[in-house]
Amino acid sequence: MNPAALAGVRVGSVSYLNAKPLIWGLDPAKVVLEVPAKLTNSFEAGKIDVALIPLFEILHLGVEKVVDDVAIACLGPVHSVFVASRGQFGVPGEIYLDPSSRSSVALLQVLLSEFYPGDWELVASSNPPVNASRLIIGDPALEFRARHDGGWRYHDLGELWHSHTGLPFVFAAWALRSGLKDAAGVAGALREVKVDGLEARREIASKTGDPSGSYEYLTRYIRYDLGAKEKEAILLFRELALRHGLLARTAELDFV
Repeated sequence: MNPAALAGVRVGSVSYLNAKPLIWGLDPAKVVLEVPAKLTNSFEAGKIDVALIPLFEILHLGVEKVVDDVAIACLGPVHSVFVASRGQFGVPGEIYLDPSSRSSVALLQVLLSEFYPGDWELVASSNPPVNASRLIIGDPALEFRARHDGGWRYHDLGELWHSHTGLPFVFAAWALRSGLKDAAGVAGALREVKVDGLEARREIASKTGDPSGSYEYLTRYIRYDLGAKEKEAILLFRELALRHGLLARTAELDFV
């Protein structure tokens, strides 16, 4: 990695396990870690120059420059973004929403509006009733799976998206602040960080409470490439989000 390219650059990342390979080797004291919604607010306020933020937020904010070939994505199940319910998915009713990620909420809204239309009631709450259906994301989703052996059904949003579109889904990517100096150099350095981080996934997993499960999650479910199919998926998600009123017009993305 070329450390000079990141000198003085304010870096922020989502705080979940799946992001760790993309910040591996960076000085932990110099990386702002937040849940997606708070991180996006900091990026929008100009407190961060480069942020690993959710795709929906990139589109919503009109971000123009995105680091090429680096993402948090999936092809099929993602394992850590799902609706947990006691019954079958697709029957309209209440779903309680995790307020920490507006992007996963937007994906759920797109899926419901496009493929499961009905009288859904989406309720923002971090403390849903005991047996209520709820959207859970990130590390809390992995912890929920570990705590609940039976009685719950997990409706994986990555799997639902893939089953209807045949495409991967991009959950997050590196957004570059408008006017950032040497954007190409910063992007290149972050691609090098990714290479090192992917090689370190076993070590990253070893530092968690469930090394084998974490390693499987980071290698089986999470994909870190941003290639042609991922870009096709981004365009489709943007089209559907616009169609269902979740986005206004957005800037064209420039992959650096």
